[in-house]
Amino acid sequence: MIINANEHTNSDLYYALRGGGNNFGIVTRFDLYTYPLSEMLGGTLTYTIDHSDAILRALVNFSQNAPKDPNAALIVAYAYAQGQFLTVADLEYALPELRPAIFEEFQDIPAIFDTTAIRTLSNITIMFNDTNPGGLRETYWTATYKVDYEFLQYLVQEYQTQALTLINTTHPVQNLQPSFVLQIITTDQLSHMGKYGGNALGLTEEEGPLLLLNIAWWWSEAADDERVLKAAQNIVNNSAAYARSKGLDNEYLYMNYASQFQNVIASYNATNHAKLKTIAKKYDPSYVFQTLSPGYFKLDGPPEQPLR
Repeated sequence: MIINANEHTNSDLYYALRGGGNNFGIVTRFDLYTYPLSEMLGGTLTYTIDHSDAILRALVNFSQNAPKDPNAALIVAYAYAQGQFLTVADLEYALPELRPAIFEEFQDIPAIFDTTAIRTLSNITIMFNDTNPGGLRETYWTATYKVDYEFLQYLVQEYQTQALTLINTTHPVQNLQPSFVLQIITTDQLSHMGKYGGNALGLTEEEGPLLLLNIAWWWSEAADDERVLKAAQNIVNNSAAYARSKGLDNEYLYMNYASQFQNVIASYNATNHAKLKTIAKKYDPSYVFQTLSPGYFKLDGPPEQPLR
């Protein structure tokens, strides 16, 4: 059966498809709003690790100031390369301005490399993609928290601790490239999530801004899988416990960054989880897409059993 789903027609299915994964059907077409965009600012600032605290303060300030300037997008990441930890800030600004006010705090911190320039979005996308390694094994994990400077310091320290257990050992993980990525879910973004039929993710503008974590680690040997996965899981588990103790936790898991061991759809809160199950039963009563469509995140549990 071919049907249309939008805010007004089959609106419950439209709601479910905005975050519910491949549990409801096969999307063959979608319409979306587009916006005119010519050249814009884009590029990366790379810093030595001793500037970490200043960068984290700038990230917190960005989380508070983002609603004042919707042209700005930011990713802060930590990486290990050539025997040292580094910090990078990927900047994008939807106007051709080299020093927009919202990024000045990052641009005032001394960088060892600076690729920021006025470019087209397509060229920025290619440039960022070229920095990702190819031909390696990879794992992603995610978590969400309230934004807090001291907690950010804890996260960075936990990342370094877990990465070093795989590096400073008699049998180091081969070709390990451990990246630790921090993004802000702004209050504006949270507000827009609720438009056009509601938000299946269970997030509200009132709880923002939020901190989104992406653990993205690469390595080369299958023999190292268990150790790498366990170290990544340790970061998630330890930071979750710390966040709960400080009242900074949030159960939401971003599907695109989640590992195969994380129960994504259950993290959308109990009410939304139940609603998605009801919608799936209505449009797929035989559960074809939950039982016969392999892979990805289903309504009941993660793709693989959690690590022990």
